[in-house]
Amino acid sequence: MERQGAEVRIYTPKCKDDLFGGMPRRLDVEEVRVPVPPVFDLYYDLLLAKRLVSAASKWADVAILHDGQPVASYSMRRFRVLCIPFFHGDKWDWNLFGDFRTLAPIYTYPLNSLLSRCLQEVPIVFTNSRSLAAAVSQHEPRTNVVPISIGVDTSRFYPKWDEDRGFVMMAGRLHPVNNFEMGISALLETNYEMVIAGIVEPKSVWYYKHLREMVSSNSDLRGRVAFKSLTERSLIEHYQSCSLFLSPRVFDYLGRAALEPMACGKPVIASMTRSPVEDDPPVLLCRNNAGEWRDKVRGLMSDRATRMELGRKSYEFVESKHSLRTSATQMLLFMARLTEDREAERPDVIPSFA
Repeated sequence: MERQGAEVRIYTPKCKDDLFGGMPRRLDVEEVRVPVPPVFDLYYDLLLAKRLVSAASKWADVAILHDGQPVASYSMRRFRVLCIPFFHGDKWDWNLFGDFRTLAPIYTYPLNSLLSRCLQEVPIVFTNSRSLAAAVSQHEPRTNVVPISIGVDTSRFYPKWDEDRGFVMMAGRLHPVNNFEMGISALLETNYEMVIAGIVEPKSVWYYKHLREMVSSNSDLRGRVAFKSLTERSLIEHYQSCSLFLSPRVFDYLGRAALEPMACGKPVIASMTRSPVEDDPPVLLCRNNAGEWRDKVRGLMSDRATRMELGRKSYEFVESKHSLRTSATQMLLFMARLTEDREAERPDVIPSFA
């Protein structure tokens, strides 16, 4: 956004030191170290969002809220700052609550009431896919929902075409919705090594332990599957040097965890869904069958020429449809439209975005 003339600041409750890897940083960081039981996570997010929006409102003309989305309409009423909620997941998918899915409607009722009001009051909502936009519209048809392409910074995630060290990779949040079991099962009865670059969150530690137990209790997998916590630089180096990437999550759009290795020129095997995967990406699709995944892995691992061909198509796909510039341009376009009247009143002022 800054490269396109906008002034931007990031307000966050916590920031990893290496998160932006040398990019210019203007961060107002408020460290919050209050232990919160997982059962109160969603409601605690609202309190954090209120504090951050309150700080941002002293400076910004427009705020994009990536968490605690119901606070967006409160921000507009309280601080008179345009606040756009950005959804990165389906808030109404009870399956995300695992074994507690039957209690989820009761637990989330106050939250969903606030969210419903928010969707009626804000002028626009961003989502990270067309399918998620449809889910939001289904719950509040009057909402103006705009899907924004997931963007990858191709100045950092880029191919090293001569790098191929012969291992398979998975990455992302270690959460049941990402279906890591399928990727691990695909390596059974093979001799390939796998690196899982996982992000472990407090509420899904049990799932991380389950995956480790799945590996350690199987002599065929033990010693070939490694769980690693990587810095972003190390993560990129792993993407650039792996042979292929597995994305067994059952969504009809590719997440950042798949797009980043694609930007590094790596082929991806992804889950087949009922509807076509958005944007028709150059990936190999598999049904929810470990044998089918295993066959695809064996086929690609034994054919470097095909891996290279798919890798080049992957890189071109991200460059054309999922670059960071594409995402920033889309957001700025809609924010500019919303702030047009304000800019007309103050023509010499460039809008500031938080």
